[in-house]
Amino acid sequence: MKSTTGWNADFTGSFHNYLSRGCQICRTGASMVLFVTGLCPRDCAYCPLSRDRKDQDIMLANEQPVRILQDMLEEAGAMDALGTGITGGEPLLKAPLVMECIALIKRERGYDHHIHLYTGSAPGQALLADLKEAGLDEIRFHPREQPDGKELYRLLKEARSLGLEAGVEMPALAFMPEVVEAVRRADAFLNLNELEFSETNQQALRARGFRAKEDSCGVLGSEEVARRYMIDGLKVHYCSSTFKDAVQLRERLKRRARIVGRPFDLATEDGTLIYGTIHSPDQAATLDALAALEVPPEMYFASGDEVEIAGWILEDIVEELRDLGCRMALVERYPMEGGLVVERIPL
Repeated sequence: MKSTTGWNADFTGSFHNYLSRGCQICRTGASMVLFVTGLCPRDCAYCPLSRDRKDQDIMLANEQPVRILQDMLEEAGAMDALGTGITGGEPLLKAPLVMECIALIKRERGYDHHIHLYTGSAPGQALLADLKEAGLDEIRFHPREQPDGKELYRLLKEARSLGLEAGVEMPALAFMPEVVEAVRRADAFLNLNELEFSETNQQALRARGFRAKEDSCGVLGSEEVARRYMIDGLKVHYCSSTFKDAVQLRERLKRRARIVGRPFDLATEDGTLIYGTIHSPDQAATLDALAALEVPPEMYFASGDEVEIAGWILEDIVEELRDLGCRMALVERYPMEGGLVVERIPL
């Protein structure tokens, strides 16, 4: 019987009657995404991984390259992460690395730092126990399109018996009664993601008759499939593509901007940073001019032939600097090293 009460919804199309701890942290933007590899033995037609990730053995933390594990820890610190989601590809192809990362993050960020992991594999009890011992808190299994309900139930039950919070996470592609039965019997949870078009899967999805929504990359009808899982006694969370973009990513950027922003950076509601730039043919003369104009030293930073400065201050002194042959602009960019510039407005 379908439930008509107890479901929470928001303006982005996300709805749920249950949120795992990992989802609770992710919704606030406080979860770091740790992509450990793009390698995967499966070939899911709907896989949304981009070309620069799919089948590539690379490691990223919130889009930032991880060359040594210290890079991962620095990214967690830059956003003051309260949790980490480990994903891929298939992360358990790199099981020793995954366990090393889990243990290192727990040691650096504290035992309360929550870590969840996605996998499309079927790990045995020994590997599940090793992951738990390393510090894993939550595991999410990704079933095949033709799921083996008994195998899925075994995985969920064994994970829960070890003290892991366990669930299934998959795109809302079709209604799968085998998944419902396994999740309910194991007292686990089910996370459904809106099926999405991407540069790598659009041809395969269109060949199967799927069409895109007008206002997003989401697949038309995916939300309706998710609503079929709104069943009494089933712990369900549905995450729309709009919610991921408008809430999760935005909140993560805002959190990072607040932490890494310099005294003269202006953090926006979209999680970007705004500041001014001064390009000068004579850096020494520019710095002398800023001192003469009594601009506080903490309100600007000089590097090479460029000075980055509080935007509101630059707008007040633009005429004085123009006489020195300076080129000035207001810049808006994402709050990470080498972050994408959203807009540049010449002054």
